[in-house]
Amino acid sequence: MSNFKELDEFKKLGEVKELSALWFSLPQPIRFIIAGGYNTAVGYILFIAAVYVFGRSQTGVQAALLSSYILSSFNSYLVQKFLVFRTKGNYIKEYFKALSVWAAGYVINAVLLYLFTKKLNIHPYAAQALSVCLVTFFTYVLFKHYSFRRSAE
Repeated sequence: MSNFKELDEFKKLGEVKELSALWFSLPQPIRFIIAGGYNTAVGYILFIAAVYVFGRSQTGVQAALLSSYILSSFNSYLVQKFLVFRTKGNYIKEYFKALSVWAAGYVINAVLLYLFTKKLNIHPYAAQALSVCLVTFFTYVLFKHYSFRRSAE
């Protein structure tokens, strides 16, 4: 019986290698969009939970945005580093550079969220979904050319 378990584990390892090869054969911008979709979903779920906790007032919505950014940043950093840009070393330096990109993205996101909810009277959930779409391109360019720039670039 143990031989069958070892064979099953070996087959699973082969499947993981095939999946990894398929993933890394995708162009980097496509990996960024897919990984970003995952990261955005995590951040958005955290945002919804935080709105539930902090409330729908403007202060509550902004607190929800800040807390969801903080909580999702580490997960996003790991996904971007290892699954999108594939950089080696420089963990602390890259993380702080990524944090600066998220900070800039956060400011843009906060302004958009304020405009959409306060000035255009859009529901916070829809407003955040729209804001995220607008901030995505900005963050990709900065991640690629600043946070996770390879030394040869």
